[in-house]
Amino acid sequence: MNVWKLTAANNLTKFEEPPRSQEGALRVRITKVYVNSGDIPIFTGKWRAKYPLVMGRYAVGLVADDTGSAGFPKNTRVLLHNFLPAEDTGTEARTFTEDEFRICGQTDDGFLRDFVYVRERDMTPLPEAVNDEKALLLPLVALAKATIETLNVQRGQHIAVIGANTLGVFISRLLIYHQAAPLLIDSRKDRLEFARNRGIYYTSQNDENLMNVVGTITGGRLADGVVYIAGDNNDLADLPLQVCAPEKHIAFAGHAFSSFPLEMGDIIKKRLTVHGVCDGTEELESAINLIANKAVDLSAFRFTTMSADKIGALFAEFAASPDRPADEVRVINMV
Repeated sequence: MNVWKLTAANNLTKFEEPPRSQEGALRVRITKVYVNSGDIPIFTGKWRAKYPLVMGRYAVGLVADDTGSAGFPKNTRVLLHNFLPAEDTGTEARTFTEDEFRICGQTDDGFLRDFVYVRERDMTPLPEAVNDEKALLLPLVALAKATIETLNVQRGQHIAVIGANTLGVFISRLLIYHQAAPLLIDSRKDRLEFARNRGIYYTSQNDENLMNVVGTITGGRLADGVVYIAGDNNDLADLPLQVCAPEKHIAFAGHAFSSFPLEMGDIIKKRLTVHGVCDGTEELESAINLIANKAVDLSAFRFTTMSADKIGALFAEFAASPDRPADEVRVINMV
């Protein structure tokens, strides 16, 4: 089968190798892979990875064989989970990030390959109401749902969401769905304009007027909670503690495993509770219902599909210009 491996920073190479079968796992034909900005720090070496690494974090596929599985008969469309339990053999040394889970395409091989063997617990069947392209965004919708559940958001609360990437937009939309009032903050005007066009009515650029905007919206009380989108918002790193009211909660959400500065003195002084949210797997069924019922509207996103022979060029393009349009979803068609 074809498999695309990162053998060094900025070096993604196609190999031919046989599929590696696993006892108790089903063979799945990968059909589509979603490549986004979260893959680029791994590709460029900004986030360390163990080489060689099969790239590809978000994927859908088809069960390839008739194995007699009642839940996953042949040709069942499935979403592949990107967070997997770490099997503990008792013989391999692990880093602290790998004790409980492996991240496909980051700490473990991902889905840029023709076939993969997957246990039933590590994939979710897809209903007809959710097509392949929309399904690729399910992990982000599920992560948004998990983030809101972590904060225990209540009706009428003002929640600051720092970072207007796709995840930040999904979190803001779900906050509105839960009858809370999000304030979406970013440095990029195009992201904020996209968000406003999606019905997120409170937005603000990170500039000298930000704290006045926060005070006006919250009646001078600051935010009832904060979500900081980890990964590509380093210029916003000082904002969570600034905009959060005392004795509230801050959630750091995303898939980033890079260092992040926190001022412990301000956390203690404000008596804040800090959460980390990186996996929304348990919320995938809820995410399917949210998309199927259009509680999360994906109609504004532009899904651009390209063939597998363009994989190398796509990663190089992303690395050269990481600030992608807010509405763009790039999909690799693997068949």
